Amino acid sequence: MVKTSAIRRILAVVLSLFALIATVPFSLAEVITATPLGVIVTPGTVTVGRNVAPTGTTIFSGDKISTSGKPALINFSSGSRIEMTQATATFSRVGKALVVTADKGLLRLHFLKGEEVEIRAGNYTFTALGTDSAHSAELGLNGKGDVVLTPTEGIFSSLNKATGARTEVSPDRPLVAVDQAAKSGMSGAKTAAIVVGVGAAVATSIGFNIVVTPPPPKSSANR
Repeated sequence: MVKTSAIRRILAVVLSLFALIATVPFSLAEVITATPLGVIVTPGTVTVGRNVAPTGTTIFSGDKISTSGKPALINFSSGSRIEMTQATATFSRVGKALVVTADKGLLRLHFLKGEEVEIRAGNYTFTALGTDSAHSAELGLNGKGDVVLTPTEGIFSSLNKATGARTEVSPDRPLVAVDQAAKSGMSGAKTAAIVVGVGAAVATSIGFNIVVTPPPPKSSANR
């Protein structure tokens, strides 16, 4: 009886070890996916998910960042950066690519040479073309489906998910999609005139020159 009891105890220990080993790969996977993406820099506070986050907060893949007052700068570990003004966006890594899913607001983008980038904004998906150049742009979008992408450096591929249309977006060929009508090649446009309600007073520059044109005031005849 004593011998049988000892054998059962040994078997129980062995089974416990097997169970522990079986769960180790999942634990390691969780640690790997928790690799930091970058750090928030802001003179105010921003929201990460539902939590208020001050400057210096580390962000991780899958985090949703929202700014409402003062702009925030996201400094990525790769050296790339994004400034957000009255914006909401989710950041993640898919393989080596940095994926930016923008919901609304004004985002000023600067991706270093060699950074693989995909930007999802409204009906559009933008992909940075080539790895031999940096990619910089101003992106604005609102809840109405209006999207503006004005590059200042590098070329982006644009895919309209609603129509399947593809085009290239560059400093001399920005993309302006207003009221669902996409227009490419707006001459003379070097910065975005964005209909997202962002006033010039809050568009504090952190490395980019930006011009934001607010909607014209209504005349008394239209009231």
